[in-house]
Amino acid sequence: MQVVIRELHEPEEIMQIPRLEQAIWNDPNDTIRSGTLMALVHEGALLAGAYLQEPSAPERLVGFIFGFPTDRPTDHHSHMAGVLPEFQGSQIGLLLKRYQRDWALSKGYERVVWTFDPLRGLNAHFNLRKLGATFHRYIPNCYGPMGGINAGAPSDRAYAVWELRAPRVFQRIYAPAPTPEVAGLPLANRLEQQVPVEAYLGLNNPRILVQIPEDWGHILQTDPALAQAWRLHSREVFGHYFAQGYHAVDFVRSPNRYLLERVEGQ
Repeated sequence: MQVVIRELHEPEEIMQIPRLEQAIWNDPNDTIRSGTLMALVHEGALLAGAYLQEPSAPERLVGFIFGFPTDRPTDHHSHMAGVLPEFQGSQIGLLLKRYQRDWALSKGYERVVWTFDPLRGLNAHFNLRKLGATFHRYIPNCYGPMGGINAGAPSDRAYAVWELRAPRVFQRIYAPAPTPEVAGLPLANRLEQQVPVEAYLGLNNPRILVQIPEDWGHILQTDPALAQAWRLHSREVFGHYFAQGYHAVDFVRSPNRYLLERVEGQ
């Protein structure tokens, strides 16, 4: 299997993106019109597709990445990056982000920013562990009510920052990073059977852990009350420690936990 990443400019290419969005996020009411995408691309946005190329078969669009300029000349906003469900867990998502990094640097950007659901462990692992992004901003109900795979709870989001020239970013995206040593670090919250039962807001250690659910998608689909409880809990914990100068800098799995570090001067 060979995957080729390339920018999309032609209307026939761009018109495929709304259908791809629906296949990835399962929300036909929340896709970007192809005409809007074309206008944004003409004005400096990035829209690139991941094409699967196999012998004796037409190439197939299986993923894409889309971002646009911000009001800060150094920052590019990555609004969407997605891969068809049958190809998630492959290297296609990483290839798309590598492409975005190279593209952004070529345009003079120093960082890429985006939002993601902080309770989705797979996304957190990808963004912090594999890409080297960090975040210290939490946005409650960022997009209002959402459908598809995001239905079931307010759309709280973490605001990720990807410092494109940082050595840690280069190392993460081109070589596996060792799992951070977290044994003995204090937990900022307590769970019982994946239910948040207590937040510990009096910690002042240089590094602390915040645990999240093992399968947030399942909770969204099956238990609205628990999903709401998790949103309120995560707002409390992240909001408190970010106000104290902590940044989320890494992620470990089994169980799913963020590693937060206090940043001096914050």
